[in-house]
This record gives sequence, structure tokens and C-alpha cells, in this order.
Amino acid sequence: MKKLHVLVLLLCTVAGTTVLSAETYQDLGTDFALVVTETPYAKAETNSASSVTVIDREQIASWQVETASQLIERAIGTSFKSYGALGSAQTVQIRGSGSDKTLVFLNGVPLGSAHEGTYDIAQIPVAMIERIEIIKSGPGNLGRTNAIGGMINIITTVEQSKKSAQSFTLQIENGSFLPLAYGPSSERNWLSLVDSKRTDLSYRTMIRDLNMLITLGDIRAANAYTYIDAGERALRTGAAMQKVYGGLSLNGEFSPQLSYDSNSLVSWQIAGVPGSLSYPTQAEQEDLQVTTSHEFAIASDPEAVFSHQAVVLSGTFEQRKYSGDTHNKIRSYTQYRQQWNVPEAYALESGVDVTADFIDSTKLDHISRIVPSIYLHGGIYFGDGSLSIHPSAQLRYIHDTHTFSPNASVGLVYGFNDLTVVRASVSYAEQIPTFSQLYWPEEWGYHGNPDLKTEKGFNGDVGITWEGDTLHYEGSVFTRNVDDAIIGDPDNNYIPYNIAHALFLGTEQTVTYSPEDRISFSVSYQYNRSFDLSGTNTFSDAIEVSSVRRHTAKASVSYHPESWNFSLFAEYLGANTEVEAAVLVNLNAAIDISEQATFSVAIDNLLNTSYELYADYPMPGTKIRTSGTIRF
Repeated sequence: MKKLHVLVLLLCTVAGTTVLSAETYQDLGTDFALVVTETPYAKAETNSASSVTVIDREQIASWQVETASQLIERAIGTSFKSYGALGSAQTVQIRGSGSDKTLVFLNGVPLGSAHEGTYDIAQIPVAMIERIEIIKSGPGNLGRTNAIGGMINIITTVEQSKKSAQSFTLQIENGSFLPLAYGPSSERNWLSLVDSKRTDLSYRTMIRDLNMLITLGDIRAANAYTYIDAGERALRTGAAMQKVYGGLSLNGEFSPQLSYDSNSLVSWQIAGVPGSLSYPTQAEQEDLQVTTSHEFAIASDPEAVFSHQAVVLSGTFEQRKYSGDTHNKIRSYTQYRQQWNVPEAYALESGVDVTADFIDSTKLDHISRIVPSIYLHGGIYFGDGSLSIHPSAQLRYIHDTHTFSPNASVGLVYGFNDLTVVRASVSYAEQIPTFSQLYWPEEWGYHGNPDLKTEKGFNGDVGITWEGDTLHYEGSVFTRNVDDAIIGDPDNNYIPYNIAHALFLGTEQTVTYSPEDRISFSVSYQYNRSFDLSGTNTFSDAIEVSSVRRHTAKASVSYHPESWNFSLFAEYLGANTEVEAAVLVNLNAAIDISEQATFSVAIDNLLNTSYELYADYPMPGTKIRTSGTIRF
């Protein structure tokens, strides 16, 4: 059986998927990767042949979504789980892999903690995001690591620009749920017309040679939406939330040799957390997060060993209060990396970093995890650069489990011509069990499992990109094999345990047609076949991994005549073992009233579909959001 699995992995790796050719020996990392509608401007010294999607600032402004998770979901191959409306935890999955296997970074700095292994991406306000890089395979532009389930890198950095006048941007939004009748008395909740309010204020300026962006925001929502329960329309109650946040970004050059990049974020949220429909108990949850990151980059003499060096210092503090318990999480991250002066047909980056997690919890007491690592990442270019190979390797040591953990990948890029590029990559990554999975005390029958093994995952990805004047095509074939995968046992209070392994085989296809600058059409489809090969399960048993959708389709239309901006996004979410299939449609429209003012309307869930992203937690129906933006 193992020989068959290896054969399948090799076939899928050799079969066919996307990347890039280099016109010069220095790549622009994601420049050839899958883009949702626009050409990305993310840059890296070397590329890894990874499958990457980039969502840029223009798309973010056009789509007018409420949370960062909804932005990420626009890309094929990605989805998110949510426990309900605005303020609920939202975690992202890539190609069906669990959110605990997906790493989240803020400007290249790892977020989350060793406590639960996931990160609520909705914590990062959309107003602060400059672009998002979704890395589906290999290390991508981050270079130093890769994950079993892929990575999300959210960038808030202000793009460096010439010194300009100070500018303010103020945006105010009101969200309305339809006041539908509910219950046997046919009551209506007219306050749903003013259900949510959001205010964002940003200020851009220059301090000497540093770009500065300050962001302040506030979100309040009653989340009093209707849903279908046992055939009757009911009103969701006890789900109100309030959130305030602020951010500061600084970047620029102190001198031709020294540059600085700093990003800080603070957010505080208090939310009602209604239980599932089966257990509708309610509680109040309070979340505080403070994170700050500082990078100093040094350009060396052309004759020096290193052409560039950088030091990154980052710290994050999170506090969550829920059901009488308090979880304090502190994470520090330090990185020193170097780009080597090598012949132009080569590129090499190396580095060391240390991540330290400290947990003080009423459930887990005091636990710490320190993880030092070293890595190498590079590229070798042949001939005119149309053929290149990109190896990457990392070795970590996890001090609380006393284990060494390797990660490695190799990618190949070949440009047939100016229009067609082929990419292939294979990678190996490990996922260490979290503190909750290992040490959670017994409660309601649930508890951690100290005997858990490290998860081990192989990813293979092959693809092709064709770029014409008006037509863009990107297709890929991917596979993922996870040994000792950790899942919750449904027959034993979902206590985590290792299964033999799980296998994923799939393909992604995207076609974008732009007959002119003002209009664009895009259609994407993903087929993801999964096999739960735990115990005595075999391929012939055809038991799928829970929460994995076999079929997903997404389509969008963007139209920008003169001062107007229209966009329509639709998606089909196929059923899985936990939730039913759903068709969702979102519509956005905006008009520039003047150079200083914009008015927009967004209709979420236009079809008023009843659906769930997490079993037994109903999502909202139609919501109409109107907003105004003033720049001064």
C-alpha cells in the first residue's frame, strides 16, 4: 500500500502545474503566480516555484468585504470556517487541510501561538491590509519554512513613495439585515436595519524619510439575523459584539545602507458567543491582542560576503477570557537573515530564527515552547533564466518535546515562451501537536492526548500558466499525503488521536478574460478528493476526510466604467460530511462622487441562502451594507 501512495505522489508531482520564467536572474517571487484579477507587486530575491495567490489593495477596495477571511476565500483552493456572524472566530483552510496546519504571518512574522495552533484571521482589520499572499505549496516568498496546509502572509506595510502631503481617509459603514418575520407570532426585528456600524480613520504622512500610516477603527454589531431552525425562521440573539483597534506602520530609509520597517497592531473585542443549535448556552468572550514587529535591513558593500542582511524583532501578547477562564499567550520572534553575494546565475538566502511561546492559562497553567531554527533558500538559473531550480531546507528544534523537525522543498520553473510557464514543486513539512492537543485537562469527557505524534506531510504541485493579451489560464494538479494526521475522535468526545494517514488528490483550474481594461470575468473550479486511511480503511472504502469539500466553484465579474465600480462574486460550496452544499452571491457597487468622496453599496448573500460553515452554527442571510468614504 505504501508503494502505491509513493507512486501516486510521484505521478502527481511529475504531471503538470504553474510558475514562472525569469527574464533576469533575479526573480520577482510571486510575479508569475496565480493572481485573482490583477498582476501582483510582491517581490522576493528568489522564488520557490510555489503555488501562490496574491490579493492586492485594488481588489481589497473593490470587494468591500467585512473580514480578512472573506478576502482570502475569494481565491480558489481556500475556504474559511466561522461560528456565525461578525466577531465570530474565523480560521482559514487551504486545499482541505485543517486550519491548525495553516500558518499565518503578519508581514512575514508568525502569528498565533502554540496553545491551539490556529489563528483567528478576522482579528486583522481589513482597513489595515495592503495585500495578502496565499501560499498553497512550498515556502513561497517567505523562504524559510513551509506548512502541511499552506501559509497566509498578510502585509500591512505602506509602500514607499515620494514625499507627499498629509492625507486622511474616513470611512463609515452601516449594515442592515432584512427584518423578516420569525417564529409563530410573525414578529419582526426592525432594529436589524441598523444592525452593524463600522468606522475607519487612517492618516498617511512622512516623518523625514519614513512613510507613516496610522489606522483607528471601531466595529459594533447586534448580529440579530434570522436563520432556519427545524423549518421555522428564528432570530439569532446574544451574539452582539464590539471591537476597537489601531495600527501604526513605519517604513523607509535612514540611509542608503539602512532601511526600517515597523508594524504594530492592537485590538480589543468583546462578543457574545451563542452556542450551537444543539447546545444554545451563551457566554461572553473578551479578546485582547497586541503585536509589534521591527525589521532593520542593511545593504552591504558589493564586495562583501552578504549583499543584504536583516534583523527582525517581534512580540505578540494575546489574552482571551471565556466561560470564567483566562488564557494569556506571549510569543516572541527573532530573526537574522542574509542574502549572499553569489554569481548572477545563483541566489542564496540563509538565516536563523527563534520563536518562543509562553502560556499562562487557568486550564493549562504555565507552559512554554522555544523553537530555534536554521534555514537555506535559493535558486539556480540556467541559460537565459527560463529554467530554474529552487531548493529550500529548514531544521527546527522543539524544546518541550525534545524533537528535531525538518522542513524541505524543491521547485522547478520552466518558461516555454513569453506566454507559457510550467512549475513543479514537492515539499515536506511537519506539524507539532499544540498544547491543547497534548495537555488539555479532562473536561466533559474531553482531554488532551500526551502520546500524540508529530504530523508529517508531503505536498506535490504541478501546473501551467498561459498569459495572453486578454485571456489568462492557470491550471494545477496537487497532492497531499499526511502521516500521523491528528483528528478528533467523534466516538470519544473528539479527543485527538493520530490516524494512519490521509491522502488528498485534486486539481484547480482558473480562466480570466479581460476584453478591455474596464471589465474582467473570472471562473475557477477545484476538485479535491480526500481519503481517510485510518485503521483498516482502504482506497476502496472511499471514506473522505471530514470537512473537506470535493467540489468548489467560484466566479466573478468586475466592471469599472468611468467613476463607477461594480463587482459580482458567486461561489458554490460543495457538501462535506459536516455541512450541506451552498450557493452564495455577493454584489458590490461604488461610485466616485468626487476625487475626495466615494459612496458604495454591498449586498452579502444576495440569495438569502441558509447555510453553515461550521456544523450547527447558522450563518447570516442577506445583509446590505452602505458606506461613504471621504479623503482629505
